[in-house]
Amino acid sequence: MGDITPIADREGQVGGIESMVVDGRRWFFGFDYSMDTAVSPLVDDPALMAEFASRHMLQRDGAHDVAYWRDLVDLSVGESGIVGEDGDRTYDSGTLAAQRLTPSTQLMYLLGAATAWDDGFFEDDAVQAALATIGVPERDREEWDCLDRCVAATRSDDAEVRAAAAGLMTRYQRFIWDNLPANWPDVFAALRPA
Repeated sequence: MGDITPIADREGQVGGIESMVVDGRRWFFGFDYSMDTAVSPLVDDPALMAEFASRHMLQRDGAHDVAYWRDLVDLSVGESGIVGEDGDRTYDSGTLAAQRLTPSTQLMYLLGAATAWDDGFFEDDAVQAALATIGVPERDREEWDCLDRCVAATRSDDAEVRAAAAGLMTRYQRFIWDNLPANWPDVFAALRPA
């Protein structure tokens, strides 16, 4: 089966198959819907994805063979359990690069899922200070959902808020990049921090 290595702390998790297109190339990946976490590297070959899943992933009722997983791989092309619109799972490098500091909600969700929602980002005092400047209530300053508010704040009329938001999103970009697993950084190379 090629050289697809599982993500060490996510092997054997229960999940399904999702897919997305980056620069015209379809990528498949395992996804644990109960934890909102990506559980595999990105795989661009349907047969290899099915084989990977049969060896390293489970369903609620246990292990399944390659043919079972191949059906799920094929289904992932036309439907998704994590996005409503097909356009929300199609990316191109030009747009990704242009929106490094202002990613879409769907992209932030996908990258958060890929990093297994590592809360280490919110432990940074500079992040907490920026969130306070932006006006995020203290109770929400450790929730990934607050980043939508930070993206909006990059367009604020208040220069101090705008600067805090830009600084925070730069830190977010670096944090995500440093924590993307397996080959995710290769596929999303356009997000590499400047």
